[in-house]
Amino acid sequence: MPTNVATWMDRNAIIYPQKVAVKDERWSLRYGEWNKRIKALAADLHQRGVQKGDRVAVLLPNCMELVEIMFASARLGAIFVPLNWRLGEDELAFILNDCTPSLLFFEEGWKGRAENLKDRMTHELGLVAIDEDLQTSSYEATLAEKGEVIGDLAQVGDVRASGGDDDLMIIYTSGTTGNPKGVVLTHANVFWQCINGWSLGVSPDSVCLVLLPLFHVGGLNGSVTPMLHIGATVILQRQFNPAVVLKTIEEEQVTGVLGVPTIYRILSEQPEFTTTDLSACDVLLSGGAPLPESLIQLYHERGLEFRQGYGLTEASPGVTGMGPGECHDKAGSAGRQILYTEVRVVDEQDQEVPVGESGEIIVRGPNVMRGYWNRPEETAKALKGGWLRTGDVGKFDEDGFLYIVDRKKDMIISGGENIYPAEIEKLLAGHPDVQQVTVVARPDDKWSEVPVAVVVPHTSDLDEEALKSFITPKLARYKLPKSYYFVEDLPLNASGKVVKADVRKRLGFVS
Repeated sequence: MPTNVATWMDRNAIIYPQKVAVKDERWSLRYGEWNKRIKALAADLHQRGVQKGDRVAVLLPNCMELVEIMFASARLGAIFVPLNWRLGEDELAFILNDCTPSLLFFEEGWKGRAENLKDRMTHELGLVAIDEDLQTSSYEATLAEKGEVIGDLAQVGDVRASGGDDDLMIIYTSGTTGNPKGVVLTHANVFWQCINGWSLGVSPDSVCLVLLPLFHVGGLNGSVTPMLHIGATVILQRQFNPAVVLKTIEEEQVTGVLGVPTIYRILSEQPEFTTTDLSACDVLLSGGAPLPESLIQLYHERGLEFRQGYGLTEASPGVTGMGPGECHDKAGSAGRQILYTEVRVVDEQDQEVPVGESGEIIVRGPNVMRGYWNRPEETAKALKGGWLRTGDVGKFDEDGFLYIVDRKKDMIISGGENIYPAEIEKLLAGHPDVQQVTVVARPDDKWSEVPVAVVVPHTSDLDEEALKSFITPKLARYKLPKSYYFVEDLPLNASGKVVKADVRKRLGFVS
């Protein structure tokens, strides 16, 4: 059997020809007709000179075209590169010059941006516009033209000629600690990610609402590819609108949602949250940051179940997950290792630490990346000894549930004591008047650095004394925040995580 992911669409076009594969705000497509479009696009890419190993980049919001470009590229053995459209021009130019794609698909409204990027390239870059209006889109006209002349499979890419350990996609990390790195995921990596997803309950009857951006591995491989692999239905939204999300869940009988805690908190604050029929929704998958226990309980009271997970781009992204009921019973946990992924917690000498003790989380499995694009030294460092070094600190409990303590790089060393901000953040997030919180290091002449809390309050009544009274009995003295800063919002990256470097800059802790 060929292992190219494009075969999924060939097979599902036979098994589920009349079943809806994908929907967005404009239209829906069934597996049978969508596979014809993917073949037509592959023929067009081939005519434009795209060959096996070439990169094809997209600068698009969540839309059906983005996904079909991925599958069409896969048919030819080309490598798909979804770009974070929230990045600035300098960052995008760096990425494009790093992976040197031959084509860039972009939204028509971003034409000026795309042309500026083309002018900054060190290689030839072809531009292809996609108009949101289907009636005027030259992209649609091209697919219609190619669809009329498609012949045998050789004209639209031989899916047997690539796959397995061949590169499928490059997803760039957020670059919060330097220039972005391109994580190379193979066809096999994504396939095994999908199999790991099966172990968490994905089925052909699933209807998945995708709220994360598809340039993020959680959005693309945490929801879209596993659903399309099994023949389920995917609903895409170009932008997050909480009222529309709730309405969609009710009207489309959505069975699963993948989001981050920030998204779920915003949904819970909508007036419609208490009246919307959410009964079809079997599971709310959450990742990117710990779920506050208050949020878990709020959804539990509505009969809705979270399943917290832990992953990272380099693991396609799945590392741990949860079964039914476990998020409520094991609040604060990231779950247990999933079906085909091994997880260890080790000390500085790579020795496993005892249950309950903290150490670095390392991961091994067929879903782990091939490496970083054009960065052999960093790849060797990240995959030392055949294990992915996550840089995250965690611990196992006696039942095998993993708890994320913090990022190694976020650890604060104050007077020689190690302080993990995530521990403090979790406690502060339990205060009913705290909407969001992060803890960062502030330089200190005496202790080198000390922890401070930066809080987005629910109400204007919240003050420093209230938080001190709330947290002081629960923490060792040296871990207590030395100051509290109240702000209107926190800077977030595409996955909903707080960008701590930007927080420190806002507070003037770094130049």
